[in-house]
Formats: sequence, structure tokens, C-alpha cells
Amino acid sequence: MIKTALVGLVSFVIISGFLLLIGYKFDIYSLTFSFYHETGHGFETGGSILPFIVGIIGSKLIGDAYQKRQKR
Repeated sequence: MIKTALVGLVSFVIISGFLLLIGYKFDIYSLTFSFYHETGHGFETGGSILPFIVGIIGSKLIGDAYQKRQKR
């Protein structure tokens, strides 16, 4: 169970990081995420959470496939 969670976490980081890298490299706004600091109101964020959603879905699929393979 720990290995399955670790595989899911690593795949989430890799997938999300890869999509964010593509977003910044090719200037695709729907794949970028950034922080803007406002002194009066604290932190304000901008950008898309799409890479993180795709990363969650991908890590779930990869974790399930890994767990299925371990049961064999």
C-alpha cells in the first residue's frame, strides 16, 4: 500500500511538473501557474490549475495500474 501511494505521488509530481514546464516553455497560459505578491492584501495567485487536475487523474490511473500489477 505504501509503494502504491509513493508511485502515485511520484507520478503526480512528474506529470504536473512536465505540464507546467511545457506551459512556461511555450507560453501556454492554460498550463501555467504563478504567484503575484500584493503588499496590501497578501498573496494573489494567477494561472490555471489544469496541470494539477491532469496530474491527479494520471496519478490515480498509474496507482491503480501499479496496484493491479502487484496483485498478480
